[in-house]
Amino acid sequence: MIAWMYLDKPAGTVAAMRDYDSMRAVINNTPDEIKEVYERLSAPRDAKLTGLPSARSQQASEDKLAAQIDKLDVLRERYGSAVEYMAWFDAAWGTLEDNEQMILREFYMTGDQRSGASARVECAIGYCERHIRRMKDKALARLSILLFGK
Repeated sequence: MIAWMYLDKPAGTVAAMRDYDSMRAVINNTPDEIKEVYERLSAPRDAKLTGLPSARSQQASEDKLAAQIDKLDVLRERYGSAVEYMAWFDAAWGTLEDNEQMILREFYMTGDQRSGASARVECAIGYCERHIRRMKDKALARLSILLFGK
C-alpha cells in the first residue's frame, strides 16, 4: 500500500506532493520503455560467423536476454506503483478546493520556485502573507487527513 511509504503524516503529505511529477513522468514514459525492451527481446543480435573461435562467453546471449527480462519486470513494477500512487493521490487531491490546490501546488509542487510562493499566491488571490500561511496550513492538514485519515 502506498500510504506506508509516508508514515509521518504531515511530512508524508509534503513528500507525496513532491513525488507527483515523478510519478506522472513514470506513467507517461514507462510504456515506451517497455516497448523498447520488447523490441530488443524479439530481435536478438545474430552471431557473426567469421570462422574464428569466439573469445566471449557461450552464454552471453542468454545473459543478455535474462537482463532484458529483469529490466522488464522492474519497469512493470515501477509502473504499477506509479498507477497505484496516482489513484491514491488524485482521489484526495480532487476533493480539495481550487484555492487549496493552487496554494499547495505553489508551495510544494513547483520545484525550486518555492521561495517566492507566498508572493505569487498573494498576487493571485489578494490576501496577506499571514492569511495565506494559515490557508496553506489548513489545506495541508486537510490533504493529510484525506490521504491518511485521522
